[in-house]
Amino acid sequence: MKKDRINNAGFTLIELLVVVAIISILSSIILFSVTQYINRGKDASVSGNLVVLVPAGEVYYDNNDSSYDGFCSSSVVTNALSQITSATKYCSASNNAWAACGQLFANNLKAYCVDSRGVKKEIDNSACVVMTVCPWFN
Repeated sequence: MKKDRINNAGFTLIELLVVVAIISILSSIILFSVTQYINRGKDASVSGNLVVLVPAGEVYYDNNDSSYDGFCSSSVVTNALSQITSATKYCSASNNAWAACGQLFANNLKAYCVDSRGVKKEIDNSACVVMTVCPWFN
């Protein structure tokens, strides 16, 4: 008598579900890491766009009778701020000082601030309001 052999060459449903679960867990970890790197790149863009304003402010000051008044409406500032896609971005200027800031992406409670003194640093996003110098605290 011949024995009927059943060919078990395929995968069971449980094995396939386990593989799909492992792949989905690994892809979610990778997606989270990639998102963090993208946000860090956006933060670098925010700080790069704002740092350009420091030498531009000095040129503006020299060309406008030693005054920063109107600096925030200059083409350099409007162009730099328009390239920042964060929710909070701000610039304020008076006769003798100016400051600009933009919200960061990796930590949206922080903002990057630059001012006429040459200060370039992260501050609390809540401090990114009407100011003409970056706050010393933080």
